[in-house]
Amino acid sequence: MIKCPNCGGELKYNVQEKVVKCEHCGTKFNPKEKIATTKAASEGTNLEGKVYSCSQCGANLMTFDETAITFCSYCGSQAMIESKMITQNNPDFIIPFEINKEQCIETFKKKINKSIFVPNYMKSDLVVDKFRGIYIPYGVYKLGYNGPKKEKGSKYSHRSGDYEYYNDYSINFDVDAKYEGFSYDLSSKFYDRYSQAIPFDETKKLPFNPNYILGFYADAKDVEGNTYLDNAMDDAAADYKKRILSVKEMARYGCSKPSAIKFDQIEQKTGMFPLYFLAIRSKNQKNINYAIVNGQTGKLVTELPVSYPKYIIGSLILSAIIFLLINSSLILNPQEVCSAAIGFAIIGLIINFIQAISLSNRETHSDDEGLQSVKKDSKIKANVTSIVSILISFISALLPVLVLAKNPAEDLYFYGAAIGSLGLVLLNFYNIIKKHNELVSTKLPQLEKRGGDESA
Repeated sequence: MIKCPNCGGELKYNVQEKVVKCEHCGTKFNPKEKIATTKAASEGTNLEGKVYSCSQCGANLMTFDETAITFCSYCGSQAMIESKMITQNNPDFIIPFEINKEQCIETFKKKINKSIFVPNYMKSDLVVDKFRGIYIPYGVYKLGYNGPKKEKGSKYSHRSGDYEYYNDYSINFDVDAKYEGFSYDLSSKFYDRYSQAIPFDETKKLPFNPNYILGFYADAKDVEGNTYLDNAMDDAAADYKKRILSVKEMARYGCSKPSAIKFDQIEQKTGMFPLYFLAIRSKNQKNINYAIVNGQTGKLVTELPVSYPKYIIGSLILSAIIFLLINSSLILNPQEVCSAAIGFAIIGLIINFIQAISLSNRETHSDDEGLQSVKKDSKIKANVTSIVSILISFISALLPVLVLAKNPAEDLYFYGAAIGSLGLVLLNFYNIIKKHNELVSTKLPQLEKRGGDESA
């Protein structure tokens, strides 16, 4: 908690002016220089802050000034409990905020105003004003290999009778590979699907200086730094193979499958990277939707739910337009109507299968290694809603197939099967929207037990 040396007022980093500024007297300081303090936030290699724990989702947020954290940026709960002052090692790097909160809100509003099926409550100024600037801990990896490498190649030579002849080659060369910029978040509460969607420009990272974090929160690291080492090595190895294959000599001598590279120069450090985080509660207070803006580049990642009333109205309008177009230019016989119904049913079945897999991954967080390293008791559960939807899709496709196979003389059977099938398809699309809203949100089962409405 750094105080102004002139008046003792609170100092905060001003993103727009890129200076540390006193909230009381307006004095400005260069953030790269050491500021005389009455109570230092950083003593040598240690960083001191006050931790607030969320009693609902378990997030631990740090603050470095006198401001109390009034609600959790991860779940929106007001059940924040002041824990204690903690001291942790300074990170090695920091990427300062370059986008201010007003720019962040404007980016989100542009996105949400283009999404016509988004519920109206997500557009409320009271909601979007809850964006909070947070520094997220990241593991930063530097990998290298310098030494000899051997690859094998094989190229077709000629054919003689029933035999084909190939020339085999041994390709020897030296490799000098250096990789920087592989970074992965070290917070289990910040899901990998978000962190990987908004990469940072790490060429602009600076040596850590506590002046840049003044006025912002920070997430406390709870994932070990080496958790993502294999990911970094796999990503670097994939790039190495791509570059090797682009060398014309490799193609000339038939090297199409270069061997893996084992990096022997490994450097692992930590950084604090800037994000604006918004947690939006659903109307039933049981789900959270996230909007996250990269505090350096301004890139937004969000997964938006669909409003049922807006979807139904939009579908009715679209259906009326399609009906008028088809009715004016195309006449379908009963068999073709049944075939069209089968096509719609198959599309619904495919979507349901994809969503069922996605729901299982989301519920177990199998795609988030950071969270898995902290919580290892996740088990895949069968989603009842997904099973029912798949069954409905199957029946909606089977019904017109049976009628077509039997080929009755009365057209009424064909139209009846098509209407029944399309009715089931419409019911299923209601379930698809429901599952979509589940996929783009996070459940908080604790909310049913503890309350904590952020608007209370």
